[in-house]
Amino acid sequence: MNDEFDDLTKEEEVPGPSVKEEDAAAASVEIEKLTQAMEQKAKEAADAHDKYLRTSADFDNYRKRMQRDLADFRMYANEQMARELLSVVDHLSLAIKHAVFKQLRDVLEKFGITSFSSQGEPFDPAKHEAIMQETTDAVPENTVVQVFQEGYYYHDKVLRHARVSVSKKPTAENQGKSIEEHVNE
Repeated sequence: MNDEFDDLTKEEEVPGPSVKEEDAAAASVEIEKLTQAMEQKAKEAADAHDKYLRTSADFDNYRKRMQRDLADFRMYANEQMARELLSVVDHLSLAIKHAVFKQLRDVLEKFGITSFSSQGEPFDPAKHEAIMQETTDAVPENTVVQVFQEGYYYHDKVLRHARVSVSKKPTAENQGKSIEEHVNE
């Protein structure tokens, strides 16, 4: 009976693709789909990683720029105050110089040393040293028109002559010429 049964089972088999071949084909298609999906996901992951790296670099640049800006702000925050203080320093410096100069003059006067005025006065060779002449008709001839160095008395004696520029009248040929034209001749 076993032989009969074996014959029956053999006859019932239908020729065609086997189950294994169908499963293999389906598995091959499924593997292909999974491979494509995996490649797509790998590409998306690479794009996301690249985007992350760029964003991270942008943030680092922003952080560094903000630190630089903050450092610059801290460094130069008081620039306006410093500018305003400079004029105070200048005035204070002048005041101190003036005060020190005045104190020094007071000490010199205590010991009989005084300066004398020369500007606009007639030239006096006993107390003036002429180092230059200026042609002008704005003041009388032989008048001190500019003082280059003050003169000083020691009691009633000239200690140092004042170094001055003295006026002279224009001559007929120099009439109407400026000082620069005389110098350039």
